[in-house]
Amino acid sequence: MASKKGNVLIGVSASIAIYKSLEVISLLKKRGFSVKVAMTREASDFISPVVFEALTNSRVYVDVLEEFDNPDDTNITHIALAKWADVFAIIPATSNIIAKIANGLSDDAVSLLALASEAKKLIAPAMNSSMYLNPITQENIEKLKKYEFHIIEPVEGDLACNTKGVGHIADVCDIADAIESLSSEKILFGKKVIVTAGPTVESIDPVRFITNKSSGKMGYAIAKAAVDFGAYVTLISGPSNLRKPFGVDFVNINSAYEMLDELKKRIENYGDCVVIMAAAVSDFKPKRYEKLKIKKRSGNDKLVLELIQNPDLTKEINRFAKEKGIKLFTVGFAAETDNLLKNAIEKIKKKGLEFIVANDVSRNDIGFNTDENEVSIIYKDGSMERLPKMNKYDVACEILRRIE
Repeated sequence: MASKKGNVLIGVSASIAIYKSLEVISLLKKRGFSVKVAMTREASDFISPVVFEALTNSRVYVDVLEEFDNPDDTNITHIALAKWADVFAIIPATSNIIAKIANGLSDDAVSLLALASEAKKLIAPAMNSSMYLNPITQENIEKLKKYEFHIIEPVEGDLACNTKGVGHIADVCDIADAIESLSSEKILFGKKVIVTAGPTVESIDPVRFITNKSSGKMGYAIAKAAVDFGAYVTLISGPSNLRKPFGVDFVNINSAYEMLDELKKRIENYGDCVVIMAAAVSDFKPKRYEKLKIKKRSGNDKLVLELIQNPDLTKEINRFAKEKGIKLFTVGFAAETDNLLKNAIEKIKKKGLEFIVANDVSRNDIGFNTDENEVSIIYKDGSMERLPKMNKYDVACEILRRIE
């Protein structure tokens, strides 16, 4: 039975990085995927298939001569598994398994499935840097790319041979994100999407600043969902502790003016594009920046700051795009504590938005620093659509489905 998210078949080859496949499987299960595993004989010497069976609640395919019951119309195990999978991912992939598949060999469970499956395929290499950078391995990887294998490149890090170098398997969250992206519908394929996220920071002196409580979670979720839907995505983010979503062009900023400058650069470069303004931009900034730290003074128990308004970034980019002859599809956010609908409608007219996503940040269970949100989508014709409470990634998907 297929899961809501899809079916992922994990191929495991014999690398010291094999434990990473367990972490990826755990992440995929938490995200709602159904997962099954095939292993090479050598991989089963590193970790027993029983461990994978316990994690997936499904039998592990190791012996190419062994057949076991399958719920479809064939009892040929490798054919049944190949038909079952929406995505086939080899984690970790050794130079040996890469070479086998690139040259059409199929003498173990993993290489056999790689040739039998018509699913989307992903390979996460893990090996010594000398082996990875060897021209033969690189040629094999390029060959697989031509056959539409997606390669999630290894990173530089500690290797099993007590050295450092490229060949360390990619981050498990990035691997899980890449698999999720492969399994997603590509309703935004070819579109360019700019997302702003997080708070902005307005400096008072070298050690103090004005900011707000935004964590960036909503904007980061939108950026990830847009990548999953096939868009080319730039994420312009204020300070945040969140992990950069896999596959985005990431730009880190601090102030509102820095965010505006980056928005203009990208809009001019991309031309017609979608801009989703999910950042919580500071409305005000100190009129004067003190180059030296402000000191406490004896007998003076007050500090008076004079604040001035920051520019309205959405109005500014719409005006900029119009001057350049660029068409924007602009989506705004309204984080309100009162008069939600009235304030949101005013912002649509004032800022020139296609629609606005409004939520009540006075509630503790949604909005800032939470994993869930409950929003209303208000359109420029005045109509409104209420979405039920859901996690922010699902909210992001619903927002993106309403982009023309």
